[in-house]
Amino acid sequence: MPRPILFLALSLFMVLPTLAANNTSVGYVDMQKVLEQSKLGQRLQEQLRKEFEPKARQFAEDEKQIQTMQQSLERDKALMSKDQLAKKEKEIQARIEDYQKKTLPIQQELMKVQQEKGREIIVPAREAVNAVAKRKKLGMVVERSMAGMLYLDDSLEISAEVITELDTRTK
Repeated sequence: MPRPILFLALSLFMVLPTLAANNTSVGYVDMQKVLEQSKLGQRLQEQLRKEFEPKARQFAEDEKQIQTMQQSLERDKALMSKDQLAKKEKEIQARIEDYQKKTLPIQQELMKVQQEKGREIIVPAREAVNAVAKRKKLGMVVERSMAGMLYLDDSLEISAEVITELDTRTK
């Protein structure tokens, strides 16, 4: 192959990928913001709150009682005998263990329900991201909290548009 043609071929080989890359736009979305600020996300959060808040109030009362017992022990520690102190510490420890036994199943249930509710919003959110990306002719959309992201220009964020699209689709 003559030298000028080889040079032209190599030049095109190096320039074309750069030109193609420059035509590819990138956007990013903060999915946590979408989940918290979209109407669907807020509705799902409210459902969780209604279901688990009464249980959480009961546990808060138990926790407050344990803290009161611990504060009382600290305050009266110097006036107690070793036997009284050991008995009180054992009583507090038993209350803590009972509290943990009662809260563990509720925490597991909450995590399970959160995962189920999360699945309810993921598909519509992904569809909203796809619609916004196509409308803005984006070649790629990344999640803001993605590991390794060191810098993202705020002008590339499409979260607000995704929230609007999601709200429009899930009235």
